[in-house]
Amino acid sequence: MLAVVAIALVVTPIFVVNAFRVLATDTFVRHEIERDGFPPDSYGLTTPERVRLALTGLHSILPGGDGIALLERATLPGGTAAFGSREVRHMTDVRSRLGAAYRAQLVVLGILLVLALGLARSRRWRAVVPRGLLAGSLLTLAIALLAVPLLLLGFDDFFLRFHEVFFNGDSWRFSDTNTLLRIYPEVFWQDTAKLAVVIVVVQAVVVALASWWWVRRLTRPAAEEAA
Repeated sequence: MLAVVAIALVVTPIFVVNAFRVLATDTFVRHEIERDGFPPDSYGLTTPERVRLALTGLHSILPGGDGIALLERATLPGGTAAFGSREVRHMTDVRSRLGAAYRAQLVVLGILLVLALGLARSRRWRAVVPRGLLAGSLLTLAIALLAVPLLLLGFDDFFLRFHEVFFNGDSWRFSDTNTLLRIYPEVFWQDTAKLAVVIVVVQAVVVALASWWWVRRLTRPAAEEAA
């Protein structure tokens, strides 16, 4: 059924955006940079300075607040501007795409809720939403199985392809001396990606089980009546 397929296809993006919402927080950024084994900055930024700048970067891309102006005001310990124009442009792009993803997710969730309520009284169609959620959750688990080896064995290539898909040109390429790479080194993104996969998988398992129960609950009366 077309409606089931359409719902299934939006489930994985919903889970991924939820992972963004969990990880794009002060708690995660602070914990990651302050954890044992996090590589030091080769150019002298202390851990507190990196945390301060990393939180500034985070707050600049989250919807609301002062946004990119935070980056433009940020300074290094010596008083010079912390972020160059290229870095500011890239973070502007990130803010735009993250905001669009957050808004789109809420719209899709609203549509799913309306569909579930609207079809609840239709014996023929009431299982459409849970079946779509179940199919989408199983699809997500299959994608995760493919993604894990890619993240573990070819993270650099994955990171490259991700930026090529979501950002124009090479505005996201920086040198090791740029502040963005000093506060968010590659290990930061590796850890973020691994945790995101875990969060997505947990959601998929929970929703798959809940949807399976939901489908059985809706279809059992019909089966009993037919018998």
